[in-house]
Amino acid sequence: MEKKNYTEVFIDGTVFTLGGEEDEAYLRQVAAYLNEKIGAVRKLDGFSRQSPEYQNLTIQLNLSDDYFKEQMRADGLEQQKEELEKDAYSLKHELITTQMKLDAQSRELEVAKAAPLKDREELETAKEKLETAGQEIEALKNRCEAARQELAAAKAETEAVRQEKAAAVSAQEAAVAEAEAAREKTALARSETEAAKAETKTVEASLEHARMELENAKAEAETARNAIELRRKKQKP
Repeated sequence: MEKKNYTEVFIDGTVFTLGGEEDEAYLRQVAAYLNEKIGAVRKLDGFSRQSPEYQNLTIQLNLSDDYFKEQMRADGLEQQKEELEKDAYSLKHELITTQMKLDAQSRELEVAKAAPLKDREELETAKEKLETAGQEIEALKNRCEAARQELAAAKAETEAVRQEKAAAVSAQEAAVAEAEAAREKTALARSETEAAKAETKTVEASLEHARMELENAKAEAETARNAIELRRKKQKP
């Protein structure tokens, strides 16, 4: 089992700890990509007026869009690489065929050199063929080298796209985790709000009960006061 690496990263105004089998530089690269993407999406018109759920969905959709575009680009480069490999194979085959022709013409030239002077014309013709074959081989070598360079460039670009696609996938996973954390916070806030509402209702009920008891106490006090006044009046001569 490979060792996990951890590093602190800054995403959308919050510090997170990312962990993975990749090195810390790659994790920071993923975080930077995600942070930049979130910043770009937040600048969209009307984004700030949307609900947190819709904002997270918009961010994830943009990341998914990046991923599939990179996938299409990678597929195109892979097809281009296959075509270049076929061209390189064809050029190598053509080079071998031309080399064989050159060898045959070289042998013909050697035979012509050993022939009497009357065959001088054939000798010159063989020389011309040999020179032409040499030029063809040189041209084929140049084409092979160009194809090799194009193939190397295509492989390098394919690798770069693969890394970008991997970064997009990691960024999307981080965004999903962040969205899940936001949903959990929202759910917790809702639960706390509901609890606060319930507690408020309980307090209101207690206050209403206390108010009623106070009213009853006032009524009893008023009754007692009236009774005392009545007794006082009766006791007067």
